[in-house]
Amino acid sequence: MNTKAGVVVVLIILLSLACGFASAGRTIPPSNETSTLAVSTRAAAVGSLSAHTDIVYVQGNGNLSDNPPLQPNGEGQSTLSYQEDVMAVSGEVTYAKDSTLDTGPKVANQNNFESDKVMTYNSSGDGTDTGKMIASESILVETAAQGETTGTPGCCPWGTGNDQALAATNDVVVAGSDMVVSEAAVASSADARITSDSISTPVSMDYSVAIEGVNQTPGDPSTGAQGSATAYVSANLQEGLGNGTAVGTQVTYSDVTSASGLFELAKDVSYTSG
Repeated sequence: MNTKAGVVVVLIILLSLACGFASAGRTIPPSNETSTLAVSTRAAAVGSLSAHTDIVYVQGNGNLSDNPPLQPNGEGQSTLSYQEDVMAVSGEVTYAKDSTLDTGPKVANQNNFESDKVMTYNSSGDGTDTGKMIASESILVETAAQGETTGTPGCCPWGTGNDQALAATNDVVVAGSDMVVSEAAVASSADARITSDSISTPVSMDYSVAIEGVNQTPGDPSTGAQGSATAYVSANLQEGLGNGTAVGTQVTYSDVTSASGLFELAKDVSYTSG
């Protein structure tokens, strides 16, 4: 291991918008029929390994095929998207990942999507010390809905009582990481919720990533990961007033952290619609 000076970056972010009951991005009731997909992957190689995941789940309370635009009767649509790419060439690599997608209704301590991943890479593991691992991962939650008062003629089913003023909303949150490394031990998790039987259950998204050396000595960056990495989060949150389309709240947020050389990098992101 090269013992040049290193960089240590550890950042924890909590992003929460709490605007009162049903005023922020709200979960959507699921369809009458729901689905569950679970995938578990384990792989190891002295040589090369590649992995790719692409998941897009869209849930609406109206007809998705004619969107946009959303109908002015309180129609809402939410999107959950997760993507991952890993390419490890000419080294020793291990990869373990468990993912679950469930389109059914969820309560506050449950998620529609969950993914947990652990991987290691060492370019000298095949005796050549010439390889690289390139990896990226991201999760996105987008919620949009027209304003309406429940119980009025033609209003869409929101799973709540009558005479509840629902403001228009348009929220987008995305988090992820990118890296090019010759040695690293990586652990990440991603989860999100966009459907529920009650709009009092908030939309949520969490992402965490930790990158360090394969044989890291705690607090010693000279034994850290080798290469470069970036972890990021961005958000654009717009909430209406009453049951109309006037914008009452707007939040924009962007955070990018990068490290290179010998380094440790960790980021935790948590978003709840309130």
